[in-house]
Amino acid sequence: MSEERRLKRIDELIHRFVADLLRKELDTDALVTISSVTTTGNIQDCAIGITVFPFEKSKEVLKEIEKNIYEIQQEINKNLKMRPVPKVTFKIDESQEKGDKILRTLDKIEIKEED
Repeated sequence: MSEERRLKRIDELIHRFVADLLRKELDTDALVTISSVTTTGNIQDCAIGITVFPFEKSKEVLKEIEKNIYEIQQEINKNLKMRPVPKVTFKIDESQEKGDKILRTLDKIEIKEED
């Protein structure tokens, strides 16, 4: 199996597991989705990008996740059938919010042109 294909499969495995874990364990009224999973080539680290709706709750949700990062990592270590298991970190994916901001700006421009 090629290295690139192996990393893609690892990313997919982590994505499915962590998404399910966050859905069950995260106590928030915001919608949280995983937008990206990127595992390093040596499989030591994994960065997980999350998207939060409404975006204003992003920092609150990230703070809650980071507060429970040890338990999340332990669940990953215990349940994923792979070695080594990468150390996960979470970050807010702001691309959706940036895209929405651009669309709102374009809508304003279109409205001004129609006047």
